[in-house]
Amino acid sequence: MANSGLRTNFFCGLTVFTGVFATAAALAQVETPSEAAPTTLQPSSAGPEEVIVTARRRDERLQDVPLAVTAVSAADLQHQNILSVAQLSQAAPALVSVPASGGGRSQPAFTIRGLSAQELSIIGDPSVSVYLGDVVMARTQGVNAALFDIGSVEILRGPQGTLFGRNTTGGAVVLRPNKPTGRFEGNVSLTGGNLETFNTEAMINVPVSDMLKLRVAAVNRTDDGFVYDELLGRNINDTDQQAARVSALLSLPGDAEVLTTYDYFRDDSGSTPSFIKYVNPNGSFNGEAFRTARGYRPLETLLAEQQARGMYRVANGTPIFNDIKTHTFSNTITVPLGDNVSIKNIVGYRTVEDELRDDVDGTESALFPQERNDRGHQVSEEFQLLGTTGRLDWIAGLFYFREKGRTQAESYAGAVDPGPIEPVHVEDYVGPAYSITDVAGENKSYAGFVQGTYELVDGLKLTAGVRYTKDEREATIRNRTRSACRFTLDQDNNPATPETTPTLDDCTVTNDASFSEPTYNLSLDYQFADSKLVYLAHRHGYRSGGFGSRAATQVGLARTFKPETVDDVELGLKADWRPGDMFVRTNLAAYYSKYEDIQRILTDPNVAPVTAVTTNAGRARIQGFEAEFMLRPIESLELTADYAYTDAAFTEFIAPDGTDLSNAPFARAPKNVYTIGARYTVPMDSSRGDVSVGSSFYHIDAYSAVDDVIPGVTGVAARELVNADVSWNAVLGSRFDVSAYVTNLLDKESSSLFVTLNGLGFTSHIAEEPRRYGINVRYHFGE
Repeated sequence: MANSGLRTNFFCGLTVFTGVFATAAALAQVETPSEAAPTTLQPSSAGPEEVIVTARRRDERLQDVPLAVTAVSAADLQHQNILSVAQLSQAAPALVSVPASGGGRSQPAFTIRGLSAQELSIIGDPSVSVYLGDVVMARTQGVNAALFDIGSVEILRGPQGTLFGRNTTGGAVVLRPNKPTGRFEGNVSLTGGNLETFNTEAMINVPVSDMLKLRVAAVNRTDDGFVYDELLGRNINDTDQQAARVSALLSLPGDAEVLTTYDYFRDDSGSTPSFIKYVNPNGSFNGEAFRTARGYRPLETLLAEQQARGMYRVANGTPIFNDIKTHTFSNTITVPLGDNVSIKNIVGYRTVEDELRDDVDGTESALFPQERNDRGHQVSEEFQLLGTTGRLDWIAGLFYFREKGRTQAESYAGAVDPGPIEPVHVEDYVGPAYSITDVAGENKSYAGFVQGTYELVDGLKLTAGVRYTKDEREATIRNRTRSACRFTLDQDNNPATPETTPTLDDCTVTNDASFSEPTYNLSLDYQFADSKLVYLAHRHGYRSGGFGSRAATQVGLARTFKPETVDDVELGLKADWRPGDMFVRTNLAAYYSKYEDIQRILTDPNVAPVTAVTTNAGRARIQGFEAEFMLRPIESLELTADYAYTDAAFTEFIAPDGTDLSNAPFARAPKNVYTIGARYTVPMDSSRGDVSVGSSFYHIDAYSAVDDVIPGVTGVAARELVNADVSWNAVLGSRFDVSAYVTNLLDKESSSLFVTLNGLGFTSHIAEEPRRYGINVRYHFGE
């Protein structure tokens, strides 16, 4: 973290520069056209703010889209102090965020309608893809920093067969940054809170001319963390993050537009503070001879000491760290070709670099120290042709994606105890069990799609779309220990002879595979009254296949797993009601999904040594119900309730050793998740500002966290949160906003599973956040 002070000074300087620039611009009396700033939220005279979404790649009212979509506004994010994508479940229960196995807080895994993924390397793909604007972020590193200067977040639920395509079998999360506007405006905000929280954020929007508009936003977030390591004598999960976004909107003759955006993110924080949660007395690391040779105390003793300390104090002695840097660039060109036809071209480029170290076992002993290093970049190109012909709205397009990267995961399985303070890097441990999983990969994807919505009669519309995707994957694997290759090769090219272990110089195997799939969607919707829509939809989604990187033979490494597919039927209702002077919104969706060739990471005893591999485990059916309610009994009071019910069960689940696991619980699929909220706006003269008070209650059921289920070990307990906030915007008619927040008001302790290595003898967990509170002051300047 040596450069953290330099970066903090840089962002403080940027904030000062923003203020100086704003003052200078104001003194110069910049003349700008009088126009309303485009915004995602548009006021409605008859009800709440209407939300404009782009779930079908064009602007539409949320209530007019025949799909299950949750829209979270910028105001909702601020009220609930949601600073990362991983926290979005508190506002959108259908989206569940869990720590990816072995990835910790730097790489969250997302689940929608029971569909999720756990493979973290370049050779694995998600079930829920995250987009920044119209550009997919294939790797989840850095996605938690995107929630600043955001107009809204759209959570698309269910397979997105046509317009988003592959790797959205569960759905998609679309982050919509604010675009440059024609108004000179800006703001600067400071947040202070417990845990030594100090956050700064600034934004300035400048219409340079009628043609060019610029927007710059930056954020700096710091805190001391909340887990203390007694051996290191300090907290080990502090936060030190910086991010910036620069956007330029160029308006050309003929209503053509060019939007260019650059995002930067740096995370130089502490890492995932794990603690030992369960012990298997029969684990191989619990044998007396093994422990004595490495200087370990019994795991049962370490567990008892940890339980006495509580989850917010550990004695691991591991200098864990998290260092992530991402750059994201996008360019969108929109050109009208006439009154009813336009073209859009979207180019995206992103780089990811990370280095992180975690104490996987969560003890003072070096049971399984781990370090990861990822390097990668992606480029994407999407061309769209959009139009309206009579009663038909249509879109057609071509898509190309290319990603290259390398993942190096170092670990020690039972290193010699190094003493009270462990080495900074895993390779510095002493012992014979050092190994590195080293995978370089290249992924390419090509797709073409077309979709149309035709109004059959007034109010009744039919939507049909199809997409064809071809994926090509290649991986180079160099798994090794200090002195030997970790797999065997058929070096004489004779399958009849045994594979042999190559030298380190020749420790390389390259695999390639290709997959293709048509995906589609079909829906019928009917608007039977004003702001009342009923729809029936059927979709087919696809997640790309691949091959494993953990086997110990060339044959095992070359073994591919097939793509997984989801076919669903969804029945939905979106309706606004106005009984008397009240307002009621009821958005409901019921669905049934057929899930085929499910990709699961399972222990395979047929692979020597026994290891976990990705395999097609079988089939499942998932059914559920989602509801979003809003009630305004009086103008100043808003009551909300959002609920997601998921019933997932295997119809076929065969483990690699042939065991029938069809009755096993479905991983990462809590049955009930819901949020209940209330907000009261104090009636007062508008010249004094706008005061509101809000509160919410969040609940998530217990669930199984991993694919290899161990009863009583791999489950995560139910969790409940109470949050509250109060805000006063335009204080006494000024340009200042003041707000206060508290999350986890009741200070309930809870944890999530981090890693289970039950065969070795331990399972570790991650402590969730304790009570947090703070005050935010924001100053607005400009028009």
